[in-house]
Amino acid sequence: MANNQPSMREYYEEVRATLSKKTKSHLETFNDGVIAIYITIMALELPYPSANVSMSMFIRSILLFFISFFVVADFWYDIHQTFLTFTDADHGTVVTDFILLAFLALIPVTTKWIMYSISEQSVIFYGCLYLVISLLELFLFYVAHRKRFGEYMELFHRLFLIRMRFILLINIVLIILATRFPKQAMVFYLLLPIFSFFFPTVKFGKRRIKKRMQNKR
Repeated sequence: MANNQPSMREYYEEVRATLSKKTKSHLETFNDGVIAIYITIMALELPYPSANVSMSMFIRSILLFFISFFVVADFWYDIHQTFLTFTDADHGTVVTDFILLAFLALIPVTTKWIMYSISEQSVIFYGCLYLVISLLELFLFYVAHRKRFGEYMELFHRLFLIRMRFILLINIVLIILATRFPKQAMVFYLLLPIFSFFFPTVKFGKRRIKKRMQNKR
């Protein structure tokens, strides 16, 4: 009589696949909750007009809050879109996602710093943080799909490098600008996430790659 029971290896692979799918689902939920907390913290840090806080400072703080809000919202949107293109999350994806969230946690702190002082140091730190988070978000997309590239491996690598160079170029230019004109640099940091959030198709082929991956699934 033939033994139709799965082997230990097959059983292990089945369990690992199930856990990976559940991990991906839990990770998405965790991301949503953590990012919602970040945005709430930024809102709670807003100063209100008082004897020590002028109306102009209050308005400036609201403007800076919107900068950080769109920064976080844009990264959430990118992460969400990335998670839509794969069905399971391995250990590398989880680790990269956690590191990304750790750096995102610094956005409220940096926003508070800039609220009270738009200085060369604060804007440069904000720019460096934005650069690191942008690269981590791109790396998360790469790690999540590194085993799923298949016939699109060359295309992935090419577009990955193009976008990485674009991120480095834009942010280095803004950081250099912040060394001389921090307020003007902050204006660009206001426009950059808003433009990226409302016009996601400019992200150098990522949407095209995601569509191909979804069709492949």
